[in-house]
Amino acid sequence: MTASAPASPDIRAERRALAYAAAAHFCLLCGYYMLRPLREALALEVGVRNNSWLFSAVFVVTCALLPLYWWLVGRTPRGRLLWYVGVPFAAVFVVLAFALSGAPRDPQLAFIYFVALTSGNLYLVSVFWSAMADVWRPELAKRYFGYVAAGGSAGAILGPNIVAALVHELGATPLILIACGFVLVTALLVTQSRRALRRCEQGAHIPDGAIPVGGRALDDLRRLAKTPYLLGIAGVIIAGQTIGAFMYNEQGKYVSHAFSSLADRAQLFAQMEFGVNVLSLAFQAGVVGWLTRRGSVALSLSAMPVLLGASFIVLALYPLGGVLLVTQVIRRAADYGLGKPPREMLFTVLNPESKFKSKSLIDTVLQRGSDVSSQWLYLAVSNLGLAGIAGLCAGVSVALLAATRTLGRAFETRRSEDDGADKVVA
Repeated sequence: MTASAPASPDIRAERRALAYAAAAHFCLLCGYYMLRPLREALALEVGVRNNSWLFSAVFVVTCALLPLYWWLVGRTPRGRLLWYVGVPFAAVFVVLAFALSGAPRDPQLAFIYFVALTSGNLYLVSVFWSAMADVWRPELAKRYFGYVAAGGSAGAILGPNIVAALVHELGATPLILIACGFVLVTALLVTQSRRALRRCEQGAHIPDGAIPVGGRALDDLRRLAKTPYLLGIAGVIIAGQTIGAFMYNEQGKYVSHAFSSLADRAQLFAQMEFGVNVLSLAFQAGVVGWLTRRGSVALSLSAMPVLLGASFIVLALYPLGGVLLVTQVIRRAADYGLGKPPREMLFTVLNPESKFKSKSLIDTVLQRGSDVSSQWLYLAVSNLGLAGIAGLCAGVSVALLAATRTLGRAFETRRSEDDGADKVVA
């Protein structure tokens, strides 16, 4: 029996980089998904009727943070960006943890917690994936991003399980502190992933982590407005957030009537997060890579709206509370598991400023702006009832399908052009 040849140094370095990246995403989402069920429970202390005001406040804070983030991107070594975002984030939640220990159902603290997490987590996730797009070439991204995302889903499975198991015994404060520790470990692992990739044969293509991205914010706004490819990505984000906002309100109405205590609500949301992330992990590890390798990014992107549309048709036919919760699990799993990895691949064919700045604008201000507009739009359509809202979301899913197919084809065109340019230079 012939022994298999050992992996080449480049393959070993790639796999080591993948292990660090997947572990980093594991820690990031484990921490976030420990904080999220508490956010959902605390939001109900503010009241479902105030969701539009909550998201309006999130939008204002997100807009206020973006110029600071862009300033950091322009002047800070790109290898340190996750530290500069993660440390202040953790510090805010350490303060909130101790404040909530004395007043766990205070509506004002609940409001602050919701706004801080919902605005801050976008920057954390955005800078993580910007760091990935910065160092992983498109071909490597197609091979490995599904596994990086799967590492995050594994962390997202553990996080809410910790909350569900311990929230009654420990309360919120220790859980928040543990979550902050996970967030801080993420930055260390991302640094190790970058170093491992630089040891590959393709290391010459990896930007030096000591070099800032540079550029001006005004130039980035112009780039976004004039680039159909970036506008297409923005359109996909807006459609997804619109669907999410409508379903979030319907979910809040049902849970606020069916469950009365903070701990019971947090436990339910934690169990839902578990279902979302188990399904997401299955999509990321078993479906995205298969679709991308055997089909294309367009095929992988388009799987998400197809599944969404089918689930909303079922909900429209059977508008019950239990079906609503199952639909929410499917919707979010399809977004994270099928939509997120190929959506992040789209940025690998862009220049560094677009990867860090245009991406941050889309992931933060544009995403939260669409949240706000969708929350207010929901007030205009809420009288349709659950069945009507589900039918409306099914229609948006059809438009989303057309957009994802177009974006996927544009990605392959850009990738082919980049490969051709590399061959000419070589």
